[in-house]
Amino acid sequence: MSSVNYSLKHKGVRLIPSSEAWIIGKNGVKRLNSKYHFVGKIETTMPNMIVTASDKKKPRFKGNTYDLNATAKSQIVDHFYDDKGKRNKKTVAYFGILKDGK
Repeated sequence: MSSVNYSLKHKGVRLIPSSEAWIIGKNGVKRLNSKYHFVGKIETTMPNMIVTASDKKKPRFKGNTYDLNATAKSQIVDHFYDDKGKRNKKTVAYFGILKDGK
Protein backbone atom coordinates (compact mmCIF):
# COMPACT_ATOMS: atom_id res chain seq x y z
CA MET A 1 0.00 0.00 0.00
CA SER A 2 1.04 3.53 -0.56
CA SER A 3 0.15 6.80 1.08
CA VAL A 4 0.40 9.30 -1.75
CA ASN A 5 -2.11 11.98 -2.60
CA TYR A 6 -3.75 10.72 -5.78
CA SER A 7 -5.21 14.14 -6.62
CA LEU A 8 -8.75 12.91 -6.01
CA LYS A 9 -9.47 15.96 -3.82
CA HIS A 10 -8.50 14.07 -0.68
CA LYS A 11 -5.25 13.90 1.28
CA GLY A 12 -3.75 10.56 2.15
CA VAL A 13 -5.52 8.48 -0.49
CA ARG A 14 -4.02 4.99 -0.78
CA LEU A 15 -4.13 2.26 -3.39
CA ILE A 16 -5.80 -0.70 -1.67
CA PRO A 17 -5.87 -4.19 -3.21
CA SER A 18 -9.30 -5.81 -3.43
CA SER A 19 -8.23 -8.60 -1.06
CA GLU A 20 -7.87 -5.99 1.68
CA ALA A 21 -10.84 -3.85 0.63
CA TRP A 22 -13.46 -6.61 0.93
CA ILE A 23 -14.11 -8.51 4.14
CA ILE A 24 -16.52 -11.34 4.93
CA GLY A 25 -19.05 -10.54 7.64
CA LYS A 26 -20.37 -12.89 10.33
CA ASN A 27 -23.25 -13.94 8.09
CA GLY A 28 -20.89 -14.81 5.21
CA VAL A 29 -21.72 -11.79 3.05
CA LYS A 30 -18.87 -9.78 1.55
CA ARG A 31 -18.81 -6.05 2.27
CA LEU A 32 -16.36 -3.20 1.97
CA ASN A 33 -13.92 -2.89 4.85
CA SER A 34 -15.10 -0.33 7.41
CA LYS A 35 -11.50 0.65 8.27
CA TYR A 36 -11.36 2.70 5.05
CA HIS A 37 -13.30 5.55 3.54
CA PHE A 38 -13.40 4.54 -0.13
CA VAL A 39 -12.93 7.28 -2.67
CA GLY A 40 -13.04 5.23 -5.86
CA LYS A 41 -11.87 2.19 -7.74
CA ILE A 42 -10.12 1.36 -10.97
CA GLU A 43 -10.80 -1.79 -12.99
CA THR A 44 -8.94 -3.38 -15.85
CA THR A 45 -12.17 -3.42 -17.88
CA MET A 46 -12.20 0.41 -17.72
CA PRO A 47 -8.52 1.27 -17.16
CA ASN A 48 -8.76 5.02 -17.78
CA MET A 49 -11.73 5.72 -15.52
CA ILE A 50 -11.97 6.02 -11.75
CA VAL A 51 -15.49 5.31 -10.48
CA THR A 52 -17.04 5.40 -7.02
CA ALA A 53 -16.74 2.32 -4.82
CA SER A 54 -19.82 1.35 -2.85
CA ASP A 55 -21.69 -1.70 -1.64
CA LYS A 56 -25.10 -0.53 -2.83
CA LYS A 57 -24.94 2.56 -5.03
CA LYS A 58 -24.61 2.55 -8.78
CA PRO A 59 -21.03 3.53 -9.73
CA ARG A 60 -20.48 7.03 -11.05
CA PHE A 61 -17.53 8.76 -12.67
CA LYS A 62 -14.96 10.29 -10.30
CA GLY A 63 -12.06 11.10 -12.62
CA ASN A 64 -9.60 9.61 -15.01
CA THR A 65 -6.08 8.31 -14.69
CA TYR A 66 -4.67 11.14 -16.81
CA ASP A 67 -5.09 13.49 -13.83
CA LEU A 68 -2.99 11.34 -11.48
CA ASN A 69 0.61 12.13 -10.69
CA ALA A 70 3.52 9.98 -11.93
CA THR A 71 3.98 8.24 -8.58
CA ALA A 72 0.35 7.14 -8.49
CA LYS A 73 0.50 5.89 -12.06
CA SER A 74 3.61 3.84 -11.37
CA GLN A 75 1.98 2.27 -8.29
CA ILE A 76 -1.09 1.35 -10.33
CA VAL A 77 1.16 -0.32 -12.90
CA ASP A 78 3.03 -2.13 -10.11
CA HIS A 79 -0.30 -3.40 -8.78
CA PHE A 80 -1.56 -4.80 -12.10
CA TYR A 81 1.75 -6.05 -13.58
CA ASP A 82 4.51 -8.33 -12.28
CA ASP A 83 8.27 -7.66 -12.33
CA LYS A 84 8.63 -9.10 -15.85
CA GLY A 85 6.03 -6.72 -17.30
CA LYS A 86 3.28 -9.31 -17.67
CA ARG A 87 -0.26 -8.91 -16.41
CA ASN A 88 -1.13 -10.62 -13.16
CA LYS A 89 -4.57 -11.88 -12.19
CA LYS A 90 -5.53 -8.72 -10.27
CA THR A 91 -8.42 -6.87 -11.92
CA VAL A 92 -9.53 -4.24 -9.39
CA ALA A 93 -7.80 -1.74 -7.12
CA TYR A 94 -9.49 0.66 -4.73
CA PHE A 95 -8.60 4.18 -3.62
CA GLY A 96 -9.30 4.78 0.04
CA ILE A 97 -8.36 6.72 3.14
CA LEU A 98 -7.63 4.95 6.42
CA LYS A 99 -10.17 6.13 9.01
CA ASP A 100 -8.79 7.54 12.27
CA GLY A 101 -9.24 5.65 15.48
CA LYS A 102 -9.28 2.15 13.97
